[in-house]
Amino acid sequence: MAHESFSRTVLETAWQLAAGNNGEVTTEAIALQLGLKTRVEYKRMLNTLSDLHLAGRLQRFRQGVYGPVKAFKQPDKRQVMWQILRMRKRVTVEDMMVMAEVSKDYAREWLATLAKREVVRKQQQPGLPATWQLINDTVDMPVDDAKAAKLRELRQRKKREAINAIDQTIQSLQSASEALSKARDAITTMEEGE
Repeated sequence: MAHESFSRTVLETAWQLAAGNNGEVTTEAIALQLGLKTRVEYKRMLNTLSDLHLAGRLQRFRQGVYGPVKAFKQPDKRQVMWQILRMRKRVTVEDMMVMAEVSKDYAREWLATLAKREVVRKQQQPGLPATWQLINDTVDMPVDDAKAAKLRELRQRKKREAINAIDQTIQSLQSASEALSKARDAITTMEEGE
């Protein structure tokens, strides 16, 4: 969770400083505001800024200059996760949750799908969160054909169920109409017989 709070701190600091500087802020100004003193801290901030830019949370105007995204367009979450994985080579589910802003289940499912396709390998050490290492960089993001087929089948099944429900309603209405017609005839016949 420390990573999440650092990312959030960097993001909020960048937004705050950019607001007072015509929508732009330099990496040096962010480092100064955060009180970063070592090269390791500065590198961590640069990596975080890059991740935030990749996730569509910050805009990079030029080398070392960032700002808030003008019209925030939600990027495709799978594409964001793929770019993060390719850049970092090794991620955890929590990394994906924070950087790509996805749920834990979605990140876990996506990484498991890549593991089945032998694009990543899951590594588990006792007492530590599992890491997923990129072992086969396909450049283009692998498409989840199985999930797409599953969703297609689900849509087709729901369509069939809806059509069946409509057909049953029509049959019920026809039966009710016939019953009402017979009742009307019976009442009419009774009136004529009196």
